[in-house]
Amino acid sequence: MVVTAAALDSLVKITQLIGIPVGIVIYGINKRRERIAREYATYDSLDVKYVEFLKLCLAHPDLDVADTPRPNPESTPEQIHRERMLFSILISMMERAYLMYKDTSNEVRQKQWIGWNAYIQHWCQRQNFATAMPFLARDFDVGFRAYLLAATEEERGRVANQS
Repeated sequence: MVVTAAALDSLVKITQLIGIPVGIVIYGINKRRERIAREYATYDSLDVKYVEFLKLCLAHPDLDVADTPRPNPESTPEQIHRERMLFSILISMMERAYLMYKDTSNEVRQKQWIGWNAYIQHWCQRQNFATAMPFLARDFDVGFRAYLLAATEEERGRVANQS
């Protein structure tokens, strides 16, 4: 069988006609997989940080730093200092969620932000957190700090209106 130049040329064109779209599809599939892996890694890292924070809360039951407030906590200056150290960890975790989820167009990330926003609002209602937060948040991202201060003021206003 003799292959002519015209036959080879036709074969090359057919290969290109099929190969280029297949290559584009494979590229798109790989990019989607990479994006999903990054989203999972973000979610997983925040989840790990949250679990670490919960472990710290368990290790320090005398402090009012767990998700559920202690009734009538009367803290010593040393306890307040330790609470603030744990709040720094908590604020750092919140900042990470803010930077990862706040202004995203991805539906999964938007849903994550709704949960994180509610969680942050919950903490802004806590008196000990609201008192410590302006001092602690000063070294964080400017946008996040503004968001956190506004959320705290909003919660204080809500409490004042309920009184």
